[in-house]
This record gives sequence, C-alpha cells and structure tokens, in this order.
Amino acid sequence: MTQYGFTTFLDLSKDEELFHTVENKDLPNPFPNITERTGIESRQIVRESMNIVTLVRHAVKGIMSELDINGRDCSGIVISTSNRENQKSLDQLAEYIARENGIVNHRGLNVACSGFPASIEAAIEMGNEKKDKHILVITAEITSALVDWDDENTAVVFGDGLAATSIVPDGKHPIHHVSSVVDLDDPKECLRLIERKGTQTIYGQHIDEERSVISMGQYGGRHLYRTVPQRFLSLIEESPYPLSVINHIVSHQANGKFAERMKEILFADYPNIDIVNTIRDQANIVSASIPAALAKSIGTFTVGDMVACPAKGAGMNFKTGTLSEGLLVFEVGE
Repeated sequence: MTQYGFTTFLDLSKDEELFHTVENKDLPNPFPNITERTGIESRQIVRESMNIVTLVRHAVKGIMSELDINGRDCSGIVISTSNRENQKSLDQLAEYIARENGIVNHRGLNVACSGFPASIEAAIEMGNEKKDKHILVITAEITSALVDWDDENTAVVFGDGLAATSIVPDGKHPIHHVSSVVDLDDPKECLRLIERKGTQTIYGQHIDEERSVISMGQYGGRHLYRTVPQRFLSLIEESPYPLSVINHIVSHQANGKFAERMKEILFADYPNIDIVNTIRDQANIVSASIPAALAKSIGTFTVGDMVACPAKGAGMNFKTGTLSEGLLVFEVGE
C-alpha cells in the first residue's frame, strides 16, 4: 500500500490583500476578558470584498508557487470550507477550481472543525488512482459570516483563515494514520446552524432578516470545554499511535483553554509532550486551524518526531444533532 506524506504547510491567513487583523477591542461587540477566557488577542477577518472562491484561488496559486508545480503535476484537489450552502454548491466549487487548474479529481467537504483530518482521508482515497502526483488540500474559512457578533458564546472564539498543503507518495512528512467520523450523536446540540433574526455582522452591520449562524446553545460551550480536551487525548490513545510515542500534539485550535487543559491532564504521565497552541493571533479558524498551526510550528520540530492532530466539531454540513471528530498522525521528515 502506498504511503503518502505531506510536502509542506502554508498559512496564508496573514496575507494583507485578503485579510486584516482585528484585535479584541475592535470587535463589533468587544465582550470582556476575551484573552483571559480564550487565549485570543487578535484574529484575522477576511476583507469585505473577498469571497470563498477568491480565497481558494489564492491558496491554490500559493501552494503551487511554493512547490514549483502546476495543475499537470496534480491528480486531485480537496477543498474544505464551512458554509451555509448545500453539498451541491460545495461540489460545484471544487469542480470549478479543479477545471480552472486542469486537475481531474476533486472533492468538496464541509466537516467544520474536523475538516482537516477528513480532507486528508479523502485525499488519500483519491490518490489511489494516480500515485505519482500531488493531491492539493485547501482549507478556506470565512467563519465570520456564520457568526452573530452579538452572540458571546461564538463571537469570542471564531475568525477567518486560509491554509494549504499537498500530499504525495513518499512525501517528506510520512502520514502514518488518518481517520474521521462525521455523524456522531450530539444530543445536547452543542454545535449547529440556526436561523436567527436581528444579528450583527463582523463589519458592524445589523441584519433584521433571518440568516444562518453558528449556535452553541445554552450550555454547549461549557460542555465542549469539559469534554473535548479529554476526547482529543482519547482519540490519540485509542489509535495505533498512542500517547507514549507522540512528541507533539497539534490539535484543532478551538480555544486556548483546551490546550491548557490537555497539559494538566498529561502532566503526571506525559509531561514532555509538546502541546502546540497558536490561537493567540489566529482564533478558531475551523478546518484551517491545524494546517495553519503546523505551518507556524513544524520548523521547530525534530526529524523523526511524531505529531498527532486530533479534531472535533460540528457534523458534516452542520447537520443538527451530530458532531464530527478525526485524528491525523504523521512523522516529521528531513
């Protein structure tokens, strides 16, 4: 069986043509003590003139330039983004970008915060057809459009982001394990899209009409804080690559408190595992959070280190009553 590996990780979230930095005090509703509660000091927000097609195009151009390749060098592309549209529109986006770049195989995914491991799993499945070329993985998130910026539960954590990578047979960073589940039961409805009237946009506009926004319900945020850090660690421990062989954990960057909680849990038995936390100037950028964090941190890792990337979030296409989760484990290459 062919073993795929990552080539590189590219974080494009600080591109000033596409994004601008918003500090907590400059949010439409600057709720108190955001940094103390989440570890977030600032976040990237997409410029008002941009859309998801523009972001994806920019990411494809960026990763191709970084790797000195073009569409003829690619056998497929997977695009991960969270949106209020249906699966058909996401498939059309992936098809459009693939056709524009001369790439035959394409897939669009909306698995929210678990989107990165789910996308890598899809890319490996796609790669079985043509084993000698890159499969691009683009994670593009305009999550700010799905937030009611008067809703304290969601407004304190989310931002926008863009990251890219590719996998190839025998790539630089060998992928040892990847798995995802997209339809776990969520009886508490911790994460879902709801229709709400009287919301505020990130640009300070008040919308009287109904629009789709992310909701954590009344207790979702507390429940996720109590359960997700431990679940991140359980996903690793239950995999073929348990905590005893892991050097770094680069989880979905949901909330800085999650990283702190994982450190507390691990301290007695695994005090030397490095918990990467890049949320300070990144915020929660959903499927782009893990590759963006890897782009910032992998240069500090040692060849041969094992990296675990657990994720948990809303279900596929934000289906009410479901959650998703996934795990990626890879080795740092030379």
